[in-house]
Amino acid sequence: QALLSPEGRQIFAQHKIDVEPVCGQIKACLGYKRCNLRGKRQVRIDMGLILMANNLLKYNKRTTQN
Repeated sequence: QALLSPEGRQIFAQHKIDVEPVCGQIKACLGYKRCNLRGKRQVRIDMGLILMANNLLKYNKRTTQN
């Protein structure tokens, strides 16, 4: 029911804009499709490393352009 409200629709629409490009970059550039680990702690560490690698790629791209 929360998604049916105007506020909920706006939040959901913004979520798609914010999250989807990052997931696409991780899949396309890093080749990361699936986590093979079990447990919240291990998955959190794995995703942290993947996101860190993605941020370093973006940082490297920005610094080499200047």
